[in-house]
Amino acid sequence: MGTALARAAQWTAAGSGTGTLEITPLNESLLNQIITFAEDFSTRHPQEAAFVFREPLEWKTQLGFSVFGEGYDINGATVQSEAKGKDDQPLLLLTGSTLRVRSFDQLSCLLQIAMEKKLKEAQACLEANRDPIVKILGPEYGTVEGEDTSMLHLLDKVKKDDDPETEIKMKIFLLLHQLDLQLLNSSLKHISQDVRLNPAAINNEVNLLKNFSGKGEETVLESLEYTSDYTFSNGCRAPPWRQVHGEICYLVIKPHDTDPLYITCSTAGVFLNGGELKGKDDIDYERKSYVYKDIVTFLRERSPRFVENMAKQEYNFFKEPTYEKNYQRMEVVDAKVPGQSQNLYDFTEKNVCEKVKSSAARRRSIDKKKLEPSMNKASGRFEDVSESSSETEEDEEQPIRHQEGNTDLPSEYWGIQKLAKYLK
Repeated sequence: MGTALARAAQWTAAGSGTGTLEITPLNESLLNQIITFAEDFSTRHPQEAAFVFREPLEWKTQLGFSVFGEGYDINGATVQSEAKGKDDQPLLLLTGSTLRVRSFDQLSCLLQIAMEKKLKEAQACLEANRDPIVKILGPEYGTVEGEDTSMLHLLDKVKKDDDPETEIKMKIFLLLHQLDLQLLNSSLKHISQDVRLNPAAINNEVNLLKNFSGKGEETVLESLEYTSDYTFSNGCRAPPWRQVHGEICYLVIKPHDTDPLYITCSTAGVFLNGGELKGKDDIDYERKSYVYKDIVTFLRERSPRFVENMAKQEYNFFKEPTYEKNYQRMEVVDAKVPGQSQNLYDFTEKNVCEKVKSSAARRRSIDKKKLEPSMNKASGRFEDVSESSSETEEDEEQPIRHQEGNTDLPSEYWGIQKLAKYLK
């Protein structure tokens, strides 16, 4: 567990004291796995759960005295477990806000008592005990860089000593080592699947949302603005001392149906922060929500009106330009033209004639009349095989003279005219 905490977990910069665990999806995943391991430990390994730690795990708790019930003695500002070690000291002791736990059995009970606060308790415990194996088994089992010889040391001790406690220590060490490997594998899988945000991706999403924001009833948002106009050379708008935590920028979003939302965009995702600090030109950077993969996903969870208006705007969000659709349609028809006069007729009526109709009414009607005989000739090409070559030459010259008198018609029109004559 110590190796996973040291190498896989994401810690903040230490600064003037010990670092803290960042609230990121990876850290939450690691914490939840550790909680599950500790909660189930007493039922899966009852003998090892009764083992008394070399030193107690100690941290500042957010739990009050009232959460402790059966199995605990409450005396004023002190709570202690009825279960005690060989030294007659309680295996759990709460004095003020300082909590000391000396066995897995009590640790398991504590996490069950903590309920919705168990994540915060596990985080506080691990931040205060960066290498918990040392506290549980002793300094000789501590996490070391390079080659780890603690397992060999433990095997030698088991061979030389018949003490049953040594065997229990070995089992606990193996269980913790197995947990360590599980956490490392989980972190590698999480990192490999993680799609991290960057300034360009966030800027593109912001600009897209701005195009559909405003005061109208159909807009997806009232407004969306950066909290800072200054952009660093790397594309970030967050100050440098926040960029070290992976933060990119901060936004103020005003949905139609909720109060303004202050969000942080980071490489790990998007989340709600504490908002503006009163009397200060700064914000509360602490995370106040889950981390979402992008701004739209965050807003879908926060604003029903956003979801409703997004559904109305979805066609415009993903609408393809008209000319691209026409171009794609023309490619399909061209591929089907040989031997298929009906497809040719459909294409002419539905696409080319629509463009011709955008011209003056008189010119459009004349052009359409001239187009239809040409198509009739194309469809009846098998019946007119006896026509003279002189008639064919005159018909081929007609589109050319027509083009000279109507240069504003689309090029597709003349292409179809020539194609119809060719099929004839």
